[in-house]
Amino acid sequence: MKVIIFTECPTADYYRALLNLGNVEFRDSRSVYLTLLKGYNFYLKIFSKSVKKEVSFKDIFQSYLSYIELLFTRKKIVVLFAPYSNISFYLVLLKLLKKDMIYMTSWPYWNEVDYAYKPSYLGLNFWRYFLEDQKIVTISSTAKINLEKYSSNIDQIPHGVDLSLFKISGKTKQFQVLFVGRIIPEKGIEDLLSVASKLKDIDFVFVGSGSLDYKLKECSLKNVKYLGEIRDRNRLAKIFSESHVFVLNSFKVEGWEELYGIVLLEALASGTAVISTDCVGPREIVKKEFGFLIEQKNKDELMKVLEYCYNHKKEIVKMGMSGRKFVEENYDINKLSKKWNEVLIN
Repeated sequence: MKVIIFTECPTADYYRALLNLGNVEFRDSRSVYLTLLKGYNFYLKIFSKSVKKEVSFKDIFQSYLSYIELLFTRKKIVVLFAPYSNISFYLVLLKLLKKDMIYMTSWPYWNEVDYAYKPSYLGLNFWRYFLEDQKIVTISSTAKINLEKYSSNIDQIPHGVDLSLFKISGKTKQFQVLFVGRIIPEKGIEDLLSVASKLKDIDFVFVGSGSLDYKLKECSLKNVKYLGEIRDRNRLAKIFSESHVFVLNSFKVEGWEELYGIVLLEALASGTAVISTDCVGPREIVKKEFGFLIEQKNKDELMKVLEYCYNHKKEIVKMGMSGRKFVEENYDINKLSKKWNEVLIN
């Protein structure tokens, strides 16, 4: 069975369980973006000799060509796009051509009020037509429930974790708190740094990149360590397993919320207890047996929970073990790959 993933989000982490099946190809829908990025990189090379992200002409050509390819392919197509974007016009065309297509989404709010894109009246109706009786795979149960008004053909398959990569090993001697993700305001980075300045007996490790990374680079706190962006997944897995607690301090902003939290699952698979704010995605993952769910933008609560973790280290170790068992039962990439296979063959 051959599958094409057609998406504006060609990030492998979102599709680990599906990719685990093999014979899966990516098609990046962002043709214009890739073209503009190529031109911008050419400009940067001339004047600053550094580029943001390298893009090949092959990538650009394949992106444009994919819009034609999908019209004629007999392969199964998995599409992932934010709701109510203008891609609905093309998705409806694929539907009219009776393509074997599955719509994959993590977006929870299908009330036509909370959305990432502001649709036109025509665009909104195209989305309604596309979703009607469409085969859908949702990441979260919240998304599944909210999409049932459009289709009865919905399966929930959450993000999976490679348990052979993310696993339990020895913790650092010094109590260590970890953050992995985009270094941006809505991830609660500034509050984390503020808490770190008061809890000097705890080491805080940050991994990632983003608009606020300069604050970490310039941070003078001795208990704060910034490792930058790490693409080596083996190294990243080691850092997860060494840490005692993982923190996801995100808060909702217009057009974005923490829709799931793959990093929470990777932390739990590594035997690391978690602290997360009560965004829509983490609410479905974090249980009291292995984590703490706190209020968004509540720095005082975050500090109290971290102090509790530091003063109850043995309990935190037990919570980490419970988290590992939870992921083994519910998020094993091999088990979820079988679910994807069942959806694809039916």
